[in-house]
Amino acid sequence: MITWIIYIIVAAILFFVLYLAILGIDRGVKAKNANKSNNSKKKSNSPKNITGELIRLKKLYDDGTIDKKEFNIAKKKLLS
Repeated sequence: MITWIIYIIVAAILFFVLYLAILGIDRGVKAKNANKSNNSKKKSNSPKNITGELIRLKKLYDDGTIDKKEFNIAKKKLLS
């Protein structure tokens, strides 16, 4: 009789752990999808965004924060 009680307790604990694992996986999937949608919104290559980024890069280059090579690499990446 006592063994059946132990089996029931162990089964309940295992089901609870399984439930927590499923919740964790679900939250992870939701967070990943939210990040994908946020990243796609941020990566809009509208002319205003590109122009603003080029102005910011040019300012960094003029201030000496980045050198010519870094400026060209960033510009090429932005325009592609």
